[in-house]
Amino acid sequence: MSTQLIDHNQDLKRLVDEGYNVSIVNDNLVVKGIPYVNKDKKVLFGTIFCPLTLSGLNTVAPQDHTVRFAGEHPCDQFGNEDKSYVNSQAHYPLNQDIVGNYYFSAKPPSGQYPDFYTKIQKYANLLSAPAKSIDSSVTAQNFDFEDYNKESVFLYPDTNTARASLSHISNKLKEQKIAIVGLGGTGSFILDFVSKTPVKQISLFDGDTLFNHNVFRMPGAVGIDELQQKPSKVAFLKSRYDQLRNGIIAHEEYLDESNVHMLGEHDFVFLALDLAEPKRVIIEYLTKANIPFVDLGMGLTVVGDSIRGTVRKTLITPDNCSSLNKIAMGQAADGDVYAQNIQISELNALNAVMGIITWKKMFGFYLSDETIYHSTFILDEEAVSHAT
Repeated sequence: MSTQLIDHNQDLKRLVDEGYNVSIVNDNLVVKGIPYVNKDKKVLFGTIFCPLTLSGLNTVAPQDHTVRFAGEHPCDQFGNEDKSYVNSQAHYPLNQDIVGNYYFSAKPPSGQYPDFYTKIQKYANLLSAPAKSIDSSVTAQNFDFEDYNKESVFLYPDTNTARASLSHISNKLKEQKIAIVGLGGTGSFILDFVSKTPVKQISLFDGDTLFNHNVFRMPGAVGIDELQQKPSKVAFLKSRYDQLRNGIIAHEEYLDESNVHMLGEHDFVFLALDLAEPKRVIIEYLTKANIPFVDLGMGLTVVGDSIRGTVRKTLITPDNCSSLNKIAMGQAADGDVYAQNIQISELNALNAVMGIITWKKMFGFYLSDETIYHSTFILDEEAVSHAT
């Protein structure tokens, strides 16, 4: 009956078409997810409802200009109680899940709303205006309000994900513990990307100090005063990204046989280190522990007065270790292109992106018909070769 009523009446259908969360409950029109502000200046989401006025299956002009509201006392953006339309506090249970706490009265100049679309939109706008002044992305239409105020690793709301209604996809990564080994150019870009996902924990492993050459291949900018303090890479990066989120753990040490077990219980590992011998130890541990990882690297060389080379990603999973032979794990020979260690920031970023997309595909964030375990971007040809 609810669907039939909505489809049969233009005012109700218009609310649905414009993205309002509409339902019919006990012969009341119910609209959930209306943003408002409480006394603590926090953006919350409430529910408004009112009885339908019907002639058969057709809505007619609402006979009552009031609505009930399930939520806290609405306030302005400064936390002051709004009494311009809040008539009184009144307990009104519509059902066990929807209980009205307040009685709203915003009478139009004509004394009567012409239809339910106009009535609902009026109250939605009254409630939403203070909320929008705090966070312009919030809306009563096409918004994932159920995830907006849930416990989060972020220190402020991720409205980019919410406004695109992608929270249910992003949450596929939510409970993961991620490790990043090597926080140079590529590793720091990986951190930048992973930090903006809702993963539970990000562990950083690098025993090096932050120097000038690191800064010129990392995202963002570093002040000279900060550099002169000679912070460790991981401590510095943790302090930067702690401003965005919780859950970052800095390990100011290199990994070897004595401590590689610290990678245990992680759900995925990004390897972005240059030295081949430590990488061998780490990879042997990860494969035995059945922990999936992606190894990233680039081989650049100067030809004439230009740079050429490749950017590589190699995915290893418990189900597929076939690409292990693509990863250099012995001591690099003199003159080896990887031993030259040429790093360019945009290629570090590209390498990180290759790893991030691989990780997100593996866990269903991106649609993938097949798993690409090894791929190489050839710089001078702008071509990608890959192996499944």
